[in-house]
Amino acid sequence: MSQSQSFLNFVRSAAGITPDEEQQILRRFQTVSLKNKEYFLREGEVCKRIGYVEQGCLSYYRLLENGKKAIVQFAFEDWWIGDLESFLQRKPAQTFWQALEPCELVCIGRDDFERMMTISPVFRSVFTKKTQTAYIKALERSAWDKADSAEQKYLRLLKEYPQILKRVPHYDVAAYLGITPESLSRIRKKVAKAR
Repeated sequence: MSQSQSFLNFVRSAAGITPDEEQQILRRFQTVSLKNKEYFLREGEVCKRIGYVEQGCLSYYRLLENGKKAIVQFAFEDWWIGDLESFLQRKPAQTFWQALEPCELVCIGRDDFERMMTISPVFRSVFTKKTQTAYIKALERSAWDKADSAEQKYLRLLKEYPQILKRVPHYDVAAYLGITPESLSRIRKKVAKAR
């Protein structure tokens, strides 16, 4: 398979990786294309692969009892996606991963993942580091979200992901912030006037 330069750079960023290990890792990954609104994973399915986002944007969400989305995060280029709990424990996911625009992903299946974790210290190190970084970010966001107002969350979102308003539908940004689209419109107008 052919990978993009960004994925190759990601693999090559591993400290001490040899050309042989690089090829061994690359052989285990396959390119997957998703259309806009297509699902990478749905609630109730077992997550059988994880993927690196080469191009595109996806949302990771849960459905609330009232049927509304509670968006946990968005994934852009150079992010990893998948439901780790479902993937590692082989149990049905309680979440969805959906493309918000056409996406190109580089994915590894569960069996190949387990094999690489066993035989490649470099792969294990890179995956562990990425997982730790994501976990720390999730804790940080959770702490901020409990303390911040909707407007503060919106401003932080713009700072962290300046491309978000051009790439993510208005109602999904509102679902991510935990507010109604109408409240988001008011906040956007207020912030625009203040700038």
